[in-house]
Amino acid sequence: MHKLSHQTRSFDGFTLDLTRGCLLRGTQEVKLPPKPFEALKHLVENSGRLISKAEFIQVLWPDTAVTDDSLVQCLMEVRRALGDEAQLIIKTVPRRGYIFDRAVQAVPAFVTTYTDETGVRVIIEEQESNGQDVNELVVTPVSNALTQIPARKPGSFEQLTTAIKGHAYAVMIAILSTTIAVFAIAYFTRPGEAIDSIAVMPFVNVSGDPNAEYLSDGLTESLIDRLSKLPSLKTVIARNSVMRYRGKQTDPQAVAHDLNVRAVLFGQLTQRGDDISISIELVDARYNKHLWGGHYNRKLADINVMQTEIAQDISENLRLRLSGDDRQRLTRAYTQSGEAYQLYMMGRYYGRKRTKGGWEKSIDYYNQAVAKDPNYALAYTGLAGSYASLGFTGLMDPKEAHQKEEWAVLKAMQIDDSLAEAHIAMSHLRTLDLNWQGAEEERQRALELNPNSVEVLSSGNSYLSAFGRFDEAMQHLERAQELDPLSSAIYSDKGLLLYFARQPDRAIEQLKKALELDPNSVPAHARLTWVYLEKHMYDEAIDEQKKAIALEDASGNWRRTSLLGFTYGVAGKKEEALKILTDLQSLSKERYVAPYNFALIYIGLGDKEQAFTWLNKAYEERSDSLRFLKVNPIYDSLRSDPRFADLLKRMKLT
Repeated sequence: MHKLSHQTRSFDGFTLDLTRGCLLRGTQEVKLPPKPFEALKHLVENSGRLISKAEFIQVLWPDTAVTDDSLVQCLMEVRRALGDEAQLIIKTVPRRGYIFDRAVQAVPAFVTTYTDETGVRVIIEEQESNGQDVNELVVTPVSNALTQIPARKPGSFEQLTTAIKGHAYAVMIAILSTTIAVFAIAYFTRPGEAIDSIAVMPFVNVSGDPNAEYLSDGLTESLIDRLSKLPSLKTVIARNSVMRYRGKQTDPQAVAHDLNVRAVLFGQLTQRGDDISISIELVDARYNKHLWGGHYNRKLADINVMQTEIAQDISENLRLRLSGDDRQRLTRAYTQSGEAYQLYMMGRYYGRKRTKGGWEKSIDYYNQAVAKDPNYALAYTGLAGSYASLGFTGLMDPKEAHQKEEWAVLKAMQIDDSLAEAHIAMSHLRTLDLNWQGAEEERQRALELNPNSVEVLSSGNSYLSAFGRFDEAMQHLERAQELDPLSSAIYSDKGLLLYFARQPDRAIEQLKKALELDPNSVPAHARLTWVYLEKHMYDEAIDEQKKAIALEDASGNWRRTSLLGFTYGVAGKKEEALKILTDLQSLSKERYVAPYNFALIYIGLGDKEQAFTWLNKAYEERSDSLRFLKVNPIYDSLRSDPRFADLLKRMKLT
């Protein structure tokens, strides 16, 4: 028999066992990996004190160089373990650190272990009570099934142990009976447990009116956005993956298997004039059981109010335990104007088309939305995103796009500083200003506000990749893929990351997976061009870029054509490359053509003088295309030139 002393810390129904290295909620162990456990331990042991990020990193990774990302991911695991009240227990002090805001009680205990006559290893846990006799006993066999023996009669602990050993079979039977009873209760009451993962299927536009598609898409996206902000929901599948099921007959269990979720939500929308009718069905796919169904009838002007009601009903029927902050996140209305909200949904609908015409239409609708409600912060973030897209693609002069994006972002943050969307947009602006530290701070803030946002996670990948921090970037993409498992874009981003990391074969594997999901993915075809060039597979590279050009929106073809010119140059097809260069020079007399496009062709042709001339012009415009200057292999022919080192220094990428 072995007896050892150990310490526990108790708070809010949780027990942190410092000796066993585990977290308990009541008698149930909550899974917590080693680093998150150490993080929670440090918080608990410093309850009420502000702990800086630097201190945390020193405690958790004393001999390893890590970034704030590792800490944020670690604390996300802790908050998931603590569940609904996590944001109240561990409070974030923006740009300073974290505070454990709960009273903590230290409870010393003793554990006695022995193997009885039947070979069963038994653990007896004795809670100490100020030196008095034992008040409670927990007996645990190796199966980890628990049975509790109420307060015993006065007597020594050793006498009680002897009694248990003398009645080993009785103890085993009692344990077995209790275990069976526990499992029986769990089996018959399992519908009452909370469900922590869901896929919101695309709402079906039953009316058949194509003009109502923006409503069905908007409802789907709004519910995903609202639910993803709840800490008690670990997985809310992102839009890209669920939209793959649009227009298809879907089996709930098949969908749940493909997306790795438990609950699946189906919805139908009918619009007749100003009247909207919505039907909802929530299915527990694990048991193939209908959980709940609802029907809502409203005027079109009340659609934002109706969405709030639907989101509340979904959370209740998932049996989520929501804190006051959670309820505010779920029910928050960013505008009281039904008209402004409809215009905002139209803006998102057209922005998703990712074409010059689509972005321009989205800007028009967002402007109409803020005209209806000048305090509609989300509409300003929509404006910022569309201007950023036009500037990045070269479909608008980057300086003009930058100015308009900045105005919209500052307006959004002035109205509402708690929008993750606004902080992501501000992070992009800081990048264009080459304020990399500021960009990182804004991105971290966005991650704290919405850790389940695929957009936020993807922005982390982009930032980290630019500095060659590929392992950390891949962690962001892996988490994003959990939330968006059928997204071609994430596979494409993984391929680009592996290309930057000089792993072309693995990059090709990921990019081909992207094309299996979406054969029309322009980024996947264009990135395959780069990887094939790295492997000197010139014919394949040219073929992929021609596919990208054929798929690209006609108004933006020249943007992809410049990469084809680069490809021809690298492949030794100088005449074809010069033809594209001449065409771009003619086009630039009629409309704006980004300097980076000329630089790219000159790099392919091996003309360093012209390449640096145009790269410097791209730098002066703060071209977003220079973000990956440090890691992109296409610049390898320039790296030995002192002018390249100077450009890297000016870009603050050294």
